Amino acid sequence: DIILSRKNSYLRKYFLRYDRSARLAVQTVTVGLYTPYRHLIHVLFPHALIIADHFHIVAQAYRAFNKIRIQVMNR
Repeated sequence: DIILSRKNSYLRKYFLRYDRSARLAVQTVTVGLYTPYRHLIHVLFPHALIIADHFHIVAQAYRAFNKIRIQVMNR
């Protein structure tokens, strides 16, 4: 599904369409690094292991390395 909003209230309503037993059965959730997502997952899918989306990890690492590279070059 393509979710129309990333607001907590919208996401909560969207995922509450599934009954509690279905949500408790979820074992893993792959998600971006957006903190409110992780909090909502803990609440709605308490048994799920949260896995960070590799794209976001690599992008964050690239930005950090690039920032350091620029600082070193400017010395």
